[in-house]
Amino acid sequence: MINRTYRNTSMIRTMRERWNLGEPLTARDADAADIGPVLTLDRPRAPQDWPDVAPLPVPAFNETLIPLNQPLTPLAQALVMGCLALAQQLDQTLPPINDAAALNGAEGLAIMHETARQLWPRLQHSTSA
Repeated sequence: MINRTYRNTSMIRTMRERWNLGEPLTARDADAADIGPVLTLDRPRAPQDWPDVAPLPVPAFNETLIPLNQPLTPLAQALVMGCLALAQQLDQTLPPINDAAALNGAEGLAIMHETARQLWPRLQHSTSA
């Protein structure tokens, strides 16, 4: 049974160590758990012997935590601009935004909702009362 926490940087560490690829790239992969001990089979398992894996549910996004009248944080600005770039690549109709720092939380959410609505038209936004 495997009960240790592994992260994406665990793969980087494991490959670095297994094939002598040099020093850690970052402090994160230096501290990451090595997944080498998990890779113990001489040959892959047959598909009928694969374990059943059930993913954890994605936590609900709580929009009430976003200060609607406050400027977006730098991370939120990057996320909104990423949504706009994706929308442009997909020829979506969204207002042009030149300065993400000028947006507030409500405007950023509106852009993200519109991008998602155009990407997934059957996706319904719901709020709890």
